[in-house]
Amino acid sequence: MLALLMCGGKGERLNAGEKPLFKVCGFRLVDHALRALSSYEVIAVTSPYTPKTEEYLKKLGVRVFRASGKGFIEDFSEAIRSLSLRGPILIVCSDLVYLRDGVVDEIVSYYNKCGKKALKAVKDGEAIGINIISAEEEGEQEEESYIVEDVLNINTPEDVKKAETIWNTMKKDEGLQKDCAKS
Repeated sequence: MLALLMCGGKGERLNAGEKPLFKVCGFRLVDHALRALSSYEVIAVTSPYTPKTEEYLKKLGVRVFRASGKGFIEDFSEAIRSLSLRGPILIVCSDLVYLRDGVVDEIVSYYNKCGKKALKAVKDGEAIGINIISAEEEGEQEEESYIVEDVLNINTPEDVKKAETIWNTMKKDEGLQKDCAKS
């Protein structure tokens, strides 16, 4: 399945430059996303607001599409139309921290079984920025929801602190990450 990695937002609430390049626990947010999407073909959707992110991704060999930066839905729709994409498309925000491996695979597996044209991942009743849609369907699509607990959306400095606290607690014993306070 093709994944559109959305990297074009202004990141105003975090107030730390280009949000996809912001580090949480020693990793850029976009690197958290790329790791979670490692088994998918990825096209990063950037905008005029994220030129450094675009440059970083190109150096990594990630295919990049620069959208106009009009908004999340407008930008992924523009990428789908401009690139003539077909089939189910995984749409993932670049500002997520994954607390364990395999979360995206579980969402895709559920989508493949649910029989709906669209799916949104939710946490505490709110969409978290992982969606699957049918590229051929215009407008509203009948949507299924999938509850996710192991993903954190990073929008504010408070979100960063929460993510680092949880990350350190969960990952210390796994030996995957040193204490964020020391990085």
